[in-house]
Amino acid sequence: MTLAPVPESKLGGLQFIADGGYGEVFRVKNFTLPGDRTELAYKKFSKDHAQQAASAGQAVSFRARLSPADRSDLDCYSVWPRALVEDSPGHVCGLLMPLIPPAFFCQLADPRTGHMKQSPRAMSWLIANEQQRQMTRIDLPQIDQTERLILLAQLVYIIGRLHKHGWVFGDLSFNNAVFALNPPRVMLVDCDGAASLADLGRQQGSTPFWDPPENAGLQDKQTDCYKLGLAILRCLTPGKGASTARKATRLTGELDAAGRSLVDRAVGADRAARPPAREIYHYLKAGVAARIKPPVIHSARLVQAFCLRGQAARVEWSIAGAAEVTVTVGFEPPQVVDPQRYPKGYSLPPDLSGPVVVEAWNRFGQARADLGELTRYEMPAVNITIEALPRLQVAAREAFSPPPLPATVVRRPLVEIGRTDIPRLSPPSVMSLVASAVPGGRDPVHWPSLGPAVSDATDSLTEFIRGAIDEFGPTLRAEFRERAKAEKQPRP
Repeated sequence: MTLAPVPESKLGGLQFIADGGYGEVFRVKNFTLPGDRTELAYKKFSKDHAQQAASAGQAVSFRARLSPADRSDLDCYSVWPRALVEDSPGHVCGLLMPLIPPAFFCQLADPRTGHMKQSPRAMSWLIANEQQRQMTRIDLPQIDQTERLILLAQLVYIIGRLHKHGWVFGDLSFNNAVFALNPPRVMLVDCDGAASLADLGRQQGSTPFWDPPENAGLQDKQTDCYKLGLAILRCLTPGKGASTARKATRLTGELDAAGRSLVDRAVGADRAARPPAREIYHYLKAGVAARIKPPVIHSARLVQAFCLRGQAARVEWSIAGAAEVTVTVGFEPPQVVDPQRYPKGYSLPPDLSGPVVVEAWNRFGQARADLGELTRYEMPAVNITIEALPRLQVAAREAFSPPPLPATVVRRPLVEIGRTDIPRLSPPSVMSLVASAVPGGRDPVHWPSLGPAVSDATDSLTEFIRGAIDEFGPTLRAEFRERAKAEKQPRP
């Protein structure tokens, strides 16, 4: 995996998306990173260039050092920086990160124009009341407690994964996380502000009303867990006062005693008493498991790991509880499969190669299976030419012509055949023939029987010839003898 910065001039066309306190964000239209087809966004720094460049560089290096499985996990739950951008050699001016997927966007009214626009669905909408949603005309349905618990569990999970790798997110708030529904899922944004705990000079911002009580020094795992406690408290009790709530007593009736105690410790002033992200996650996961059943991939396999280009490759599976299945090959877009239509497997299109991943989804979660590498080989060229076929050799023969027929019968006696009773063959009439060819014709054509007619004619002709021989034979033989004597040429 390359860590070399990308020259800004290589990014091609850019489309403005948004601006913020530290930079502008653009959609990159005609550029992707080598070996990675992910659509990208370009964040161009507008202030604190050196500090942002250093922070982004550490984030890019962190992701590159992860194992493939951990990197995939990070990419699933965040738009983590992928590469730095330079406007001149050695001068970092921004970073490249994945675009937020379309499922994490919503439609709402622009407060300046009143026109509907697309906007990332920030988790701050989880604490909005019905009146606020109606005023903005956001296309957000009522979100039940089960879905909220799922979203919170995922948020805690990805923060806990960062902690496991020795990193702290820092500026955790509902503005720095977006969510999707069907199924519920979360992604962290503005991830270039995250930092390694080993970086003792890290400088991380903090959103107002999310500051921990100590509010001093470096942010760490304990400050992240404090903010996770606020996220749980506010998300599960939306409405009036939710955006600034800090007391766990607000959760009465929403969580059991163990849950309220856990959140109370998380938002308390005693840093040492705050539960780690792992403990919070296990509680939320158990609560979610009691309410839902995510899909289960009992088995999935790539029937054959290689084939010729043009041939379909078969994936077989046994999946329960899935509303949708996706099959991804390499860096191509996922192929959406209806598990009701394809309950036992799916045949991949004929021209794809790369790692094959099957994911099953329903509104409560997903399951994933990595099936290994699919390799397609090119069909060898086949050329057939006429020169390659054997030629037919025929031996030469002299032309042969039989003697003219008149010369063979010259001076032979003529025999006249008189009128006989030879049967005549009568062809069918034209009208009968046409009528027989018309569909539904009245009468088929009845051709005469040739066998008996020919036999009778042959017998009659044979008898006539024999009678002629008996009658004229002696005369002809006497004539031949006289001519032979006259010519003195004996005949055999």
